[in-house]
Amino acid sequence: MTYVKLNHDFAKFIDPKLYHEALGKNDDGACILRMQLICERFLNVYLKERISPENIEFFATGKGNSEILRHFNERLTTAIASGLPADLGRALKHLNKIRNQFAHNLEHKVEQSEMLKYFDLVEAFKVDVGPKHGFEGSTKDLEVHVDGKVLKAKDNIQAGFTAATYGLMTKAGIWLANDLNSRGQLSTGDPLQ
Repeated sequence: MTYVKLNHDFAKFIDPKLYHEALGKNDDGACILRMQLICERFLNVYLKERISPENIEFFATGKGNSEILRHFNERLTTAIASGLPADLGRALKHLNKIRNQFAHNLEHKVEQSEMLKYFDLVEAFKVDVGPKHGFEGSTKDLEVHVDGKVLKAKDNIQAGFTAATYGLMTKAGIWLANDLNSRGQLSTGDPLQ
């Protein structure tokens, strides 16, 4: 099988380095904030792909055309209206809800039930691409590697949200590539070595 470069901004939300930085800081709030920001990047990339260049001025925040809309929920509802799958939207909405709890309550602690609901929502978003892509199984069994240790998503809040978000964003990237391809807008580069 030959792999090709995709001429899109997928690295903005699936680069493993983005996720690694959230681990090992012993700060659940910072981890969840980082995961939500990565998901926000996905929404921004998706909307830039969906909104025609001649209409981008109606969605840009005034910082050039680099940022679409100002708030997460604006991006999410616009993305859903533009064709983003509802199952993906539900997972993103839940993560944002948890992030908002940290933003408005200094003493907030994430409950195990919130993480398990996120796992269920990540699993509910299915992407059928034929060959296995590595995120078909139980989210709680996804692994993260940090400081020479292997943690399962179910081991702690940071590992859970990091692994689940990486799985969700990988599936979102696969979905987006398929969506772009079905609309004749997938741009590929040269084969990768």
